[in-house]
Amino acid sequence: MGWLDGQVAIVTGAASGIGKTAAETFVAEGARVLLADIDNDGIGALIGQLGHNYADGAVTDIRDESAVQDMVAQAVRRFGRLDIAFNNAGIGGFSPIQNYPLADFERVVGICLTGTFLCIKHEAAAFIAQRRGGSVINIASLNAIQATEGFAAYCSAKAGVAMLTKVAALELGRHGIRVNAIGPGLIHTPATAGMTALPGLEDAFIQEAPIGRAGEPEDVAKLATYLASDDASLMTGQTLYIDGGASLKKYPELFRFFGT
Repeated sequence: MGWLDGQVAIVTGAASGIGKTAAETFVAEGARVLLADIDNDGIGALIGQLGHNYADGAVTDIRDESAVQDMVAQAVRRFGRLDIAFNNAGIGGFSPIQNYPLADFERVVGICLTGTFLCIKHEAAAFIAQRRGGSVINIASLNAIQATEGFAAYCSAKAGVAMLTKVAALELGRHGIRVNAIGPGLIHTPATAGMTALPGLEDAFIQEAPIGRAGEPEDVAKLATYLASDDASLMTGQTLYIDGGASLKKYPELFRFFGT
């Protein structure tokens, strides 16, 4: 018996990193999963790994409302229901504020915040139509509460995700829908590989984490699985920071490492 036996999940940003590991963990715990990403090849490879009985895929740009609506409809059509939504897709960006290109700023906010809103909107509509409740899990970040040099767009967007999570939980609880978020610190993924490759930067992160290590995608996936499960039935409106305690200290001074 798995924590998620018989349930159906959507995972965005599923082709790599945290999303891929979450999809693998959900399936291992008994769920079937709709994998959404802009990386068609990555989706195909993961479907091949998990098996067509347990996974389906949708190429989805979460900034496109019609694509998000189609993603949710496909999950329900393919697997007959929807129980869990793991809204993980996101991107980063780096620039001093005075030089930040508007298009780059808007792209980060559009994917991380507006895209998450669109996912919640259409996932919630599906949950309400089913009258069975559901669990929404959004990926925020340590940067929702910890300011960081060069991260004006990302910090703003992820702080928005944390507040969006609260508002959605407040509105949707009457429908039996729980909405929570996870705020990872430094996690080893393809998306963070460029940062951790800079000499000394990962050590600087670890020095600010009382636990003394960076995280792995499995750390986040296990927390997401708990939040998706009935064991978390009283949990809603929360952002849980999984950061090795880094939120107790401070973020490394990135301008020093990037030569800004």
